[in-house]
Amino acid sequence: MIDHIVLFVSDAARSADFYEKLLAPVGYERKDDPNVGTFFTNGEDGDLIFLIVPRDGQPVQPVHVAFRAHNEDEVKAFHKAGLAAGGTDNGAPGPRPNYGPTYYAAFIHDPDGNNIEAMLS
Repeated sequence: MIDHIVLFVSDAARSADFYEKLLAPVGYERKDDPNVGTFFTNGEDGDLIFLIVPRDGQPVQPVHVAFRAHNEDEVKAFHKAGLAAGGTDNGAPGPRPNYGPTYYAAFIHDPDGNNIEAMLS
């Protein structure tokens, strides 16, 4: 089981605002801690799950991260929130039969080019 994920970003403040809006529809809440920085938790236990860390001028290597949603409406809200927050569409909400018969997902590129997904399977 994965304990947490760290995502390196070029601008911590910009990314914190972006992810706060993007992840709210799938149940993640932003936390700011002076020792850890900005992280997001799914509220189930309040533990750090997704942490953003500034690269301090170093290049950011884009990655792919997928968040499980509870239903199609959450996937749609995630996609809409990502676009409204300044993300770029990388796949509108819809079925992805090539990933599985019940796979439903949406994809957003964040400001650093990371491919962020909300999905059901």
